[in-house]
Amino acid sequence: MNEKTKHDRTEPTNLDQSIETVRPDLKERLDALAAQDARDNLFPQRLKSLRQELLIKQNQMAEILGVPNTTYANWEQGRSFPSVERLPRIAAFFDVTVDYLIGANRDSVNRRIMEQLAILAPEQRQAVQLILASMNPNQR
Repeated sequence: MNEKTKHDRTEPTNLDQSIETVRPDLKERLDALAAQDARDNLFPQRLKSLRQELLIKQNQMAEILGVPNTTYANWEQGRSFPSVERLPRIAAFFDVTVDYLIGANRDSVNRRIMEQLAILAPEQRQAVQLILASMNPNQR
């Protein structure tokens, strides 16, 4: 073993430190994740609701997605979750986003957007507002 290899092994890395020490800005996000409960899992409810809106039976949906009936039923009952690779296919079938399917927290996304807007200069914020207004047909 050469000297460089010895030195690399004994030197502490970021992995040896707590995430909160290395990235204190992530504490709020970590706390929010820890507070989440299984009942907050919106995926089963949304999956079932979307399927029912289209008047499709569970076994038909399983066939469409190419999974066994029990697998699909387990997804709707919250017992299991589809693979990350399968989520975009499910979202595309129902014409929704993956974020919608999994119940991404819109409030945390909005909070991050507001934080980013807050650091802009007033003329930059006004430019963003003009761009957004031009994209909203109801405000023309």
